[in-house]
Amino acid sequence: MNFSIPDNFPVVYGEDHPALAPLRERGEVALHSTKHEGGEQLVERLRGAHAAINVRAYSKFTDEVFAALPDLKFLTVMGTGTDNIDLVAAAQRGVVVSNTPTAPTVSVAEFTVGMTLALTKNLTGMHQALKAGEWKHLPGIELRGKTFGLIGLGIIAQEVAPVIKALGMRLVGWSLTHDPARAGQMGVELLEMDEVLRQSDVVSLLLRASPRTHQIIGARELALMKPTAYLVNTGRGALVDEEALYKTLREQRIAGAAIDVFQTEPLPADSPLLTLDNVLVTPHVAWVTDGGLDRMARHPVENILAFLDGKPQFVVT
Repeated sequence: MNFSIPDNFPVVYGEDHPALAPLRERGEVALHSTKHEGGEQLVERLRGAHAAINVRAYSKFTDEVFAALPDLKFLTVMGTGTDNIDLVAAAQRGVVVSNTPTAPTVSVAEFTVGMTLALTKNLTGMHQALKAGEWKHLPGIELRGKTFGLIGLGIIAQEVAPVIKALGMRLVGWSLTHDPARAGQMGVELLEMDEVLRQSDVVSLLLRASPRTHQIIGARELALMKPTAYLVNTGRGALVDEEALYKTLREQRIAGAAIDVFQTEPLPADSPLLTLDNVLVTPHVAWVTDGGLDRMARHPVENILAFLDGKPQFVVT
């Protein structure tokens, strides 16, 4: 068997990473730890591979890419997002696609809560001021008694909910599936999305990117939020119209935003978001923890082994 990891940059798998040992027992592993230059080079790195691990979202698996790879039968994503993959084309070309939804769950949930606390307590602003020699008090808000809105009620939201509830916050939420039973189990009051936006003091985006969720938060939705409310996005950059968010924050029509994911990654150095004082930004790092890194490396390999054994898991359609 031939296996390929065409986009191991920034590096997750070292040459001797123990997670790759089970694949090497079954065949050859082509590990590419530089950033490819696009479609043609991506195809070259995958040519002859029977299964592959997609590490980074900058790799675009289009119909043209799948058409050029007749040997490829299985593609597993490191993480949950598959917006960089043409799933219809994959199915038509006979390629099974899986993701690793449980790998980043705990780490992203913890990070979401951490960003919420840092943002609402103005920790970053006071940290920077004190480093600059200024003893400065920036008031935050008490979260107890406030309302926390979950946009998306998947497995990460299910980890976030009990922690937020323990802070004494009211939980409201919306999901694409509108599942009252799931919401009830989470202690979440299920509302229409517009009402979640209107009522929440903190809005957390925990959806995966898809055509249905593309820029689900735009100018209209941001205008529904309270001027004292905060937006936290640890889902996907494509969920938010960044230009509309920038204008909303610049005009202080909401209190602030914490953002770990962006439409373009790495975030360009000239991004207008970086000019604002009411924004906390991090480099798509929510999953990067000891436990998260370990599971993110192991789970794609486990997906390949399950497929080879005729028991594919976490298949995305």
